[in-house]
Amino acid sequence: MAEREATLNEVLFIGLILNLQASAMIGLGKIMNPMTQKIERNLDQARMTIDMLGMLEEKTKGNRSDEETETLQRALTELRMNYLDELKKNHAELEKEEAEKEAAAKEQGTQAEAEVGGTEGPGVREGASDAEKRGTGDDVPETGRPEEGAKAEEPASGEKKTVGEPARKQKASPTRTARAQEKKRSEEKGRTPKKGDRKSKPRSK
Repeated sequence: MAEREATLNEVLFIGLILNLQASAMIGLGKIMNPMTQKIERNLDQARMTIDMLGMLEEKTKGNRSDEETETLQRALTELRMNYLDELKKNHAELEKEEAEKEAAAKEQGTQAEAEVGGTEGPGVREGASDAEKRGTGDDVPETGRPEEGAKAEEPASGEKKTVGEPARKQKASPTRTARAQEKKRSEEKGRTPKKGDRKSKPRSK
């Protein structure tokens, strides 16, 4: 009777170890959850189950059969190795997510800078001086400066035009010129001769 009871306890103990091992494997994502028929990884739950098996190992020390000890130690070794592997994978996934977030943030920053640069206009950068923002003489045409491809205005006949200076007054009309010449001749005729211009007359004897 006592031997039969011992055998039953050994079977139940080994069954408990296997059930906890299966629960931990579901938490590690190694096997499918029979309730949901999905792979569901939960490392916190898996670690709790592994800790429970470790507690059983300590509490039953010296009161286990060889088969119970072998089953428990094999389950703990397998679970702990798989748990470490999942931790590494989880760490790698976290690093990958962080790298993707940083890349997305940099891309958004670059796009924002490009949009700001487009609103300021070409050639204007952040922190540029007022002179740079206004542009150089090549960008803004000067007053009186002929545009490229435009022909320079030819000077009228009889007039000289200096390069870079505006055109002189237009040539006087023929009527105005004739009047000026006639006025000049009238002034010369009516002008009184000076003392030096008079000729001395010979005295009568």
